[in-house]
Amino acid sequence: MSADPGHKEASLRAVAELFDHFMRAIYSQSFVEGLNPAQWGALRFLNRANPRSRTLTEFARFHMVSKSAASDTMSALVRKQLVTKSRDPEDGRIMRLDLTQRGRDLLAIDPLNNLVAALRRLPQEQHGLAADIAGAIARNVFAGLTEEGSDSESEPDSRLGRR
Repeated sequence: MSADPGHKEASLRAVAELFDHFMRAIYSQSFVEGLNPAQWGALRFLNRANPRSRTLTEFARFHMVSKSAASDTMSALVRKQLVTKSRDPEDGRIMRLDLTQRGRDLLAIDPLNNLVAALRRLPQEQHGLAADIAGAIARNVFAGLTEEGSDSESEPDSRLGRR
């Protein structure tokens, strides 16, 4: 039995719009404590990244922004005393970035915590499935963003090297 392609497309569009809706809700909640969404993302990055990756270049690469935009974000966080910059003891050309205690404390009220709480309310047996689906969606979205001339109609898994 084959599903109506038009219904399937409308259903996928509805799911995408639902994602957009709750992402906007989280985004709008991210203008708190004098921070903006990019700055919250930087605090999260520094909180989770291993010490060798806590550099401006790695932050820019991970968030897919220019070094200039990354520098503006980190400079604002340094001014707000949420992040410190220090020279790498092994390579003085590299500036290491670290959260201050105040920066770590702010993560307790991270607007993304609302999404974490919503995921936590899923039945336990759906946690792994939610992670798998979110990971697959992220890989497909990022593959489409980074692939030159990607065909939006092509199968996403084929762009990831899956068959």
